[in-house]
Amino acid sequence: MFDFLRTVSEQLKNKLETLSASLLDDAALSRLHEFQAEVRSAQGVYMLIYDGQPRYIGKANNVKDRLAQHLTKLRGRRHIDLDKLAYKVLILDHSMSTAANEDILIGLFKAQYSDMWNGAGFGPKDPGKERDTTKPGKFDQQHPIIDDYPVAIDLDLEGGIQLGSLLATMKLQLPYVFRYDVPASVQQSTIHLQSVNHVAHDLLQAIVTHLGDGWRGAIISYGMVLYKTGKSYPYGIEIDPLLD
Repeated sequence: MFDFLRTVSEQLKNKLETLSASLLDDAALSRLHEFQAEVRSAQGVYMLIYDGQPRYIGKANNVKDRLAQHLTKLRGRRHIDLDKLAYKVLILDHSMSTAANEDILIGLFKAQYSDMWNGAGFGPKDPGKERDTTKPGKFDQQHPIIDDYPVAIDLDLEGGIQLGSLLATMKLQLPYVFRYDVPASVQQSTIHLQSVNHVAHDLLQAIVTHLGDGWRGAIISYGMVLYKTGKSYPYGIEIDPLLD
């Protein structure tokens, strides 16, 4: 029996392997965006390469946007040398994109390359609250977040900033998940950071202390979270209010 999807996937794999790899950086993403506009197609399949080895195979409706998400994530991980990060892309028309089966393509590469990030916890999106207390995947164990990642914030003359502004700034700048649930009325309060280092874990500790009893932050495998909760994070670092 002729297996159309597998045949197409094998052809895509062969084509990807023959392409030259390019360094994945902001300049490369800009060139890719221009190329997508030129050919009037943004969908396709791509390969992430790290230290010369294929590490991740994906399919996206907008390859440039997906690669940008991956680059942002990897910028926030330990033991990643961005000078060793490269990519290959095949932009596809609608008919070929429909025929390109991501699962089959991933399976073909995983059969040949044992250290793929597919299925190891690597992905571009927030996996959700249910994963906050589960054991980290292989990728997260090997490449934990940079929890002292610097955050650029503007304080007033008294060293204060509106809590909501601080939370939004951290969410925007941190290259990993920062999820929180703080009431809007509480976000209007002012938090003082005169003696706080402007790095992620110190700012999270200051926020939790500012919020007080019942609040807990946690540094988990793929980011940081902040809730009013008694939940334990067995695979993370729990951050409770500091006592005076």
